Amino acid sequence: MHARVNIIFGERDRVEDGVARLEEADRAAVEAAAGNRGLVTMVDRAGGVIVAVSYWDESTHSSEAALTRARDIAAAAAGGDLVVEGYEVALREGAPVAAPGAAVRLTRVRVDPSRVPAALEFLRDALPRLRSCAGFAGGEVLVDRGAGVGLLVTVWAADGAAELAGAVLQRLREDGALRAGMAFPGTEAYVLVRARVPAATG
Repeated sequence: MHARVNIIFGERDRVEDGVARLEEADRAAVEAAAGNRGLVTMVDRAGGVIVAVSYWDESTHSSEAALTRARDIAAAAAGGDLVVEGYEVALREGAPVAAPGAAVRLTRVRVDPSRVPAALEFLRDALPRLRSCAGFAGGEVLVDRGAGVGLLVTVWAADGAAELAGAVLQRLREDGALRAGMAFPGTEAYVLVRARVPAATG
């Protein structure tokens, strides 16, 4: 399964227009498209950033002309620019369902492409640690094996739960650096708008 991560860097006073466009018109088009397995939308209102993660049976399905237009229109509604990233859904931990308003953390991951298998093996063993954290709703690992980059996505019942789990995530990052040569350039914080997600994989 594949994921297309659409990031809109918009204007703070227009971010709600972008979210509305995604939810009122574009969601229906995406979910009706051949090969679609789900759509998750999230927002950083203070930063004017919207993220829409769409899931697909094949990576090519998300590049249809109608969907490209939908992404461009949503970006225009938010008054911003669109960046699109493509990944494989490599791992999933926990129930990937959370209510609107849940806290989402996107942690960037980098590793030498030759060490991607070792990094995924480490994360497969390490992700279950998060189950013990109060408020953990689910997580997944998205990876571009050829480029050696990815995203560790974790979902929490509320911001407070995500903050309390910070120490566990920090230990995970430190262990990943030591055992698999992984680097973690940064973590982005979002609020979940709406999620329809596929069944667990990996």
